[in-house]
Amino acid sequence: MSADTLAILLAVLAPGGVLAVLLERVRRENNRDHANNHQLLKGIDRKVDKIDDRLHDHITDHDAHGSNR
Repeated sequence: MSADTLAILLAVLAPGGVLAVLLERVRRENNRDHANNHQLLKGIDRKVDKIDDRLHDHITDHDAHGSNR
């Protein structure tokens, strides 16, 4: 393989390798961000469920005592 052919080959392949590394890094960051957001959403879901339960209990208590307010 001549030096010119090697230079051309490297010029063609090198950007692809750099692009592959960058894409892999972005993919990993995206997966990490999705995992973090999933955990945050689970926490919000638990809090909303607690509020729902408390509100239900409060309304049930009012109904049991005949209050319309």
